Amino acid sequence: MSLSLIAILLLSVPDVGGMQEVDILSANPVTTGTYVPARPDVYAQVRIEKRVIIRVPRRRPNALTPKADFSQETPRQKYKEKKIGKCLPMDNIMGVQMFAEQYLDLLTRDRKRIRARLEDNCPSRSFYSGFYMEKSNDGKICAGRDILHSRTGAKCEIERFRELVPQR
Repeated sequence: MSLSLIAILLLSVPDVGGMQEVDILSANPVTTGTYVPARPDVYAQVRIEKRVIIRVPRRRPNALTPKADFSQETPRQKYKEKKIGKCLPMDNIMGVQMFAEQYLDLLTRDRKRIRARLEDNCPSRSFYSGFYMEKSNDGKICAGRDILHSRTGAKCEIERFRELVPQR
């Protein structure tokens, strides 16, 4: 053992020179006449909250197509916006892609593309790596109610949803 370790161990031992031995059986407060007050009851309150956060990752364009193949130009798919309700099932959302300044395209499990318009002064580029949302009681994400949280710290509310239908 090193000398410094022995010194630390010796310093950590309490000084027992001033202590007296007490016989526990003879230290009964009734027989000795000394009274030791009981400790007061201590109460504490514990609050348990359940919070579920859902992460929606960014989806990249099809990974099977070569990125630098300029020999053939692929035409971009054109979409037409169609009105849908104010809420979507959260479990149906698979991924997100940025579209324009205030729009995010949500990709669903049933192969639909839903365009979400974000509130004013909320740029979609803040959601370049996806977003988080809290699971609601009804299991839906609703325009005008729920807030999307980006990994960069931005928080934005959705103004409306539109389904994107491919034009032929």
